[in-house]
Amino acid sequence: MSSILVANSNADYAKKIAAVLRTGGLNVSGVCTTGSQVIDFANRHYHGGVVVCSVKLMDMPALNLPRSVGSNYDFLFIVKSQQMDISESLSCASLIMPINRMDLLSSVNMLLNISDYSSLTIKKKIANGNYDEKQVIEQAKNILMERNNFTEPQAHRFIQKKSMDSGKKMIETAMIILNL
Repeated sequence: MSSILVANSNADYAKKIAAVLRTGGLNVSGVCTTGSQVIDFANRHYHGGVVVCSVKLMDMPALNLPRSVGSNYDFLFIVKSQQMDISESLSCASLIMPINRMDLLSSVNMLLNISDYSSLTIKKKIANGNYDEKQVIEQAKNILMERNNFTEPQAHRFIQKKSMDSGKKMIETAMIILNL
C-alpha cells in the first residue's frame, strides 16, 4: 500500500494540506517539516507513495529530495506563484499556490493510481473503445501542463517514465491521468 507524506516547513500549513487530503478520502501516513524526516520516512516505508512537499523545508531545499529518496516516491511540489520558474526545472508535478482543493486531490490520486492501478480495466477499454492513442496522450499531456505546470517535453517524459516504471503502455498511463 502506498503512503502519502506531507512535508512543509510550516507545520500548520502541512496539517491543513493533510486535512484536505484526508477529507478527500486519502490516507495520509505522516506530516513533517524537514527533509531529513522525509528521507527517514521513505527509508522506513520503502514500498513508495507520494510526497506533497513545499520547495523549501526547515533544514534544506526540497528540490533534491526526489534523488535522495529514490524512485519509489513521487513528489508533488507546492510552489509559490513567484517561484513558478522553478516548476519548469522540476521533473516532478507541481501546483501553484493558492492551491485548488480539487487539483490537489486529483494530482495526488493521479500519482497514486499510476503506480498502483490495475490496468486490466483500462486494457479492456482500449480493446473495446475507439481511442486514438496520440490524442489520448496529448490530452493527458495537456492536463499535466495545465494542472501540474509541466512543459510539453516534461509532460511527455513524465508519461513515458511512469509507463516504463510501471510496465504499462503510454496510452494506459495517459488514460489513468485522464481518469478514463
